[in-house]
Amino acid sequence: MKKVLATAVALALAGFTGNAFAITDNEANASLPYSFANPGARALGMAGAFLGLADDASAAYTNPAGLTQLVSPEVSAELRSERTDTRWLDGGNVQFNAFNDGGLNYSSQNDTSTSLRSFSFVYPSERISFAFYRYELVNYDSDFQSEGAIWTTGDGSGINGSIFAYDVSTSFDVETYGAAMGIKATDSLSFGLGINYYRLDINSVTDRFLVDGALDGTLTGDAVNREANFDGDGRFGFTLGARFAANDWLSIGASYRRAPELGYDAVLSAPTTTDTLTRDTGLDVPDVFGVGFSIRPSESWVINFDVNRVFYSDVTDDLTSVFDANQALDLEPLKLDDGTEVHLGAEYTFATAHPFSLRAGIWRDPAHELVYRGTPPNIDLSVNNVPANAATFAAGRDDAQTHIAIGAGMAFEKFQIDLGADFSDTVDILSMSGVFRF
Repeated sequence: MKKVLATAVALALAGFTGNAFAITDNEANASLPYSFANPGARALGMAGAFLGLADDASAAYTNPAGLTQLVSPEVSAELRSERTDTRWLDGGNVQFNAFNDGGLNYSSQNDTSTSLRSFSFVYPSERISFAFYRYELVNYDSDFQSEGAIWTTGDGSGINGSIFAYDVSTSFDVETYGAAMGIKATDSLSFGLGINYYRLDINSVTDRFLVDGALDGTLTGDAVNREANFDGDGRFGFTLGARFAANDWLSIGASYRRAPELGYDAVLSAPTTTDTLTRDTGLDVPDVFGVGFSIRPSESWVINFDVNRVFYSDVTDDLTSVFDANQALDLEPLKLDDGTEVHLGAEYTFATAHPFSLRAGIWRDPAHELVYRGTPPNIDLSVNNVPANAATFAAGRDDAQTHIAIGAGMAFEKFQIDLGADFSDTVDILSMSGVFRF
């Protein structure tokens, strides 16, 4: 996208007609958060460890086998506010033949979104329970500008150029609507099935400019091109779940969530030509497999431990570049690896007239930001090989994040209210949810 000089833009637009179906190396994707936490303030307060317990309406998404534990119909809803640390390349210069990003500048800002994150309805019976729900996996909006950067070969040849300055405005939402059921095979063993319809809503525009005249922060350089991402679609996925109550103090849960690839259009245009390049692109939402244990040492204590394998490589398996018509760039250093989440959480309930619970937990979030990994190649103008991805995608974090979670809740005869919070260097989440039983 940013890899060639401005003189090559028209050639790229006129010369490429093929299609692909994968996420692209757009500048906005360097800051896009991929976080798929479980719904509900109660689960959030226990660091998301919930697979083995799964004893409220949020189990419809997390582990539908747990729905068989419910004894009366209930409705739940969650209001969630999420702060994301957005980072991006914002100026500087670098010699690419001896790449050192110490000469580059990066900026960051906090972007916050607040929404009704989840809603569910459960109707249980003696052996089979049914649920309908909506859950918002991603809700991200941001606007930021980069002054671009200057590059040189560093070999005395005098060859030099720039990484485009850019102005990004992005709105990115992924939500799922689902129906689920839990089936009690025996008094101790239950199975669950969920059918999920995922919907992507994307409206992202990236305007790119020549660096000349843009380094004062006003983006007054000549416009080079515009990339617009829009028209997200919807597709179906499914969830399989199981739960085994080994005895009064131990239960084991497992789930597999198969998510689809959600398509959208990426359109590149330039002021120097009326031609446009359109590529069918998409976000492949990662599949997740998890196993969880719930231990109840006493009537007051519950301790949960989950291990989830998140297939983040799905996101970048077919990573492509809209801007590079010949697909000559090496995008392998941007590809994500699968990661393992480890969640540990606990709940202590005080046996009062209205039971009051305190919760806390910790979990490890594997590295899954789009970060350039590896040694940047030397500049090769014969293949438009300006390794701008090495600079643009150096702003993210290439290490695991530790999350600390806390929460509290109070139960009444027909109603329960829960508060939860999750804190890390990259994302902070505040949540409030309520459950009404009738």
